[in-house]
Order: sequence, then structure tokens, then C-alpha cells
Amino acid sequence: MTAAHIEIELMFLVPASSRAALAAELGARGAARRVSLIDAYFDTPDRRLARAGLAWRMRREGRRWVQGLKAARGGALERFEHEVTRPDASPDPQAHAATAPGQQLIELLAQAKAEGQDALERFQIQQRRLMRRVRTRGAVVDIALDEGRLTAGAAVQKFREIEFELVSGSPVAMLDLVERWRQRFGLVHDPRNKAERGHGLAAGSPHPPLRKAKSPRYDQDAGALDAFGAVFDECLAHLNRNAIGLTEGAPELRAEHVHQARVGIRRLRSALRAFRGWVAEPPAGLVDGLRRLFAELGKARDSDVLGSGVVAELKQAGAPPLSLPADSALPDLAALIRSDETQHQLLAWISWRAGLQPLAEPQDSLQRLARKRLRRWHKRLVDGCRRFDELEPTALHALRKHAKRQRYALEFFAPLLPHKRATRHLQALAAAQQALGEINDLVVARDRYQALVTADPAAWFAVGWLTARLAEARERARDELGHLAAVEPLPR
Repeated sequence: MTAAHIEIELMFLVPASSRAALAAELGARGAARRVSLIDAYFDTPDRRLARAGLAWRMRREGRRWVQGLKAARGGALERFEHEVTRPDASPDPQAHAATAPGQQLIELLAQAKAEGQDALERFQIQQRRLMRRVRTRGAVVDIALDEGRLTAGAAVQKFREIEFELVSGSPVAMLDLVERWRQRFGLVHDPRNKAERGHGLAAGSPHPPLRKAKSPRYDQDAGALDAFGAVFDECLAHLNRNAIGLTEGAPELRAEHVHQARVGIRRLRSALRAFRGWVAEPPAGLVDGLRRLFAELGKARDSDVLGSGVVAELKQAGAPPLSLPADSALPDLAALIRSDETQHQLLAWISWRAGLQPLAEPQDSLQRLARKRLRRWHKRLVDGCRRFDELEPTALHALRKHAKRQRYALEFFAPLLPHKRATRHLQALAAAQQALGEINDLVVARDRYQALVTADPAAWFAVGWLTARLAEARERARDELGHLAAVEPLPR
């Protein structure tokens, strides 16, 4: 017996305080089913299956053995799955040969074997599942509460999570149901699946990894909706995977998760701007919520930059002892991400994406439209670069944001552009953005120390030192902006 399909599902962490009420709700009216599962996941020692986005496992469910292959797909909801009932616990990759991910699995394992690497069991999952099928308006949804542990050698990690999987009907209708359960039980969205967590545990990295931006992929002849979907999915994954890092991540990565989450928000907003007029606009409330989250994370980011960079450099420069007052306005980042407002926002963006409908396709191709828009924005940016010496800090900050947006838009439209010329633009934009970012950080630091001079005259040393650094930074920025202004324009 075989079954192959695209799963539409979403995972959430379950707070300990909600566990009993949630289990009671699932078991109401005797509709729940209980099952114990043991999964063994296989991969090569160099993790080439995981790196290819594949998860290959053998499951024992009662007396049955079920072999499964899962593959990542774009978006927060979709994942490929192919399952085959097996006579025993021995895995056979050929059982998935009728599927494209199965062919990829067979090829990867053959390559590994030729290099002397056989697939081995990497980790196990032992779990108890409480599952109920729920019918709601427009959808039938399987809801499963999973509790158990991941085991990789001597490493063990317990988990308690809930999964919503669409059986039939509308994904948007399923997400409406998910939002009601999220509100009721304080659920926290986790974009990771158990396979990812298990591979991390086996590799000695039990925490969510830092997630940096990736290049969206779509065909050169893609329409606006398909291209935007690929771009949006990447931006949202960038945000969500760093958001879970702020609740479940390693403390030493906190500052970088903050930075990358903010980059994810900035890229998502830039994507909406880059495709404006070609795809539907999101509700204003969603965009406003992103701005609020960005601002709250920004408080922690400014403190991190000041504490990790400027303070150490001032000490090295011989500054007199000076204690910066603690910033009582800094947010509790884990509480911020777990908050009802943030979790509502993250789920609402997933729901908006799932219900996105195409607008009437413009007469021109997306390639022509994107190139025209990029050329127009580049001209405005060059005008700002040429007025650099006239710009005060506020205007410089606006120029920096313009450079960031242009860089992100070039990355979003990269499949539609000549590679070499786009690369030259991206390199010049990255250098200009870094130079302007240095100015911004120094201005923030100088203003912070300037506010302290009345209470502690020792702060004058920092103000003077930072002012000198700013003059040097402006010289570097002038050079980089000159290089950016001289880059050959993109083709029509």
C-alpha cells in the first residue's frame, strides 16, 4: 500500500500550563485516538539527506512498519510526504522510486555509497499521540498532540507540540480554526519539524540554528504571483525561524537572532513594496504589526551594538571609567515572541499568504516591469548619493534604508536580471549599506553618551571620540557611495 501527497500542516509548541486543558479538549466526547509511535531516522554521516531537505524514516505503529519520505517545499504550510507499508524494519529507498523526491533520495544514497558512506540511523523519536479529527466550516482538520523525546546517542530532548493537518477543504479555513486554538491555549508557532530538531540534536546542536537570508527561486518566465510567493515565503521563513530562536535558542546567539529577525521583517516589507501594484496589498493592520515588532526588536539591537562594540572600543582608546545606565525599556524577547500579539501576527501572515489571489496580469512581462522599477529606484538612490555632503543624520538614515531596499529588491528580482551586472550592483550596494550602517551606529552611540554629560563629565571623552570616528566613517561612506553612483545601469 502506498500514499503520496502534499501535506498542509502547521506545528506549535504547547505551554506546560495549557497541556491539561488542551488534552481534555481533544478527548472531549470520546472522539480522540491514542497511539504510541517509534520513529528511526536515517541519513549519511555527512547529513546529505538533511542538507537536501529530505527526511527518511521508519515508523513502528503498533504492529505495523511504515516507511516515510518527506521533502521540504516552499511556504510555511506545504510539505511532500510519501509513505509505504513495509513487512519489517529494514528500510528500502527503492520503495519511493515513483516520486521525484524518491529519485533524489536514491541518487544521494548511491553517491554516498560510492564515497564509502552508508545511511545509518541518526536518531529516534518516541512519542505518544492524542489525535482528533475536527470538522469546521470549510475544512476537515486532524489535530494531534505529540509528547515524547528525541534521542541521538546519549543526547535526549523532550518535546510537547501540537500539529494541525488539513485533511480536506480550504487551507484558510483550517487556519481560522488554528487561530481559535492558538488564542485559547497560548500556542507558539514553531516552523521546525521533528526531523530538523532530531538532526540538530544528533549534530550536537539542540537549539534552533541561526537563519540567514536565502535567495528566492522561481522561473525566469514566472508571473508576478508565483515570483512574489517564492519571495514572500523566503522572507517569512527568515523571520519565523529566528523568532523561534529567540524563545528556544542558545543564549549566545540571542543578539544574532534579533538582528536576523529584524532583517527578515525589513526584507518582507521590502518585498511588499517591490511587488506593489502587481499583487494584492495586505491589510494595513498586518503591516503596522510588523512595524511594532521591528521597533521592539530594535531596542534590543541598539543596546547590543552599543554594548558589544562601542563600549569595548572606548575602553581600548583609554576612555575614563563610565557606567551606562541600564535601559529599563528593553523588552523580554522570549515573552515578546510568545505574546498573543506577535503570535497572532505570525499566523495572520501565513493565512494571508494562503488566501492570496492573483490580480489581473499586467500586459508587460514581470521581467520588463521589474527592470523598469529597479532602474527608476537606482536613479533616485544615485541622486541621494551625490548629495551626500549635504545630508544630516536623519537624511543619511533615510538614504541607508533606500540602499537596503534597493539591495533586497535586486535579490528578489535576481532570476530576471543578467547575473554579472546584478552582482556588480549588489556588491556596490552592500558596501554602501555597510558604510552608512557604521555612521548610523556611531550616531546612536554618540547621542546616548551626549545625554550623560550633565550627570557625568567623563562622557565627554566618548562624545569627542565618537565625533572623530564619525568624520572618518563619512569619508569611507563618501567613497563607497561614489562607487555605487558609477555602477552601470541595469538593462531595459
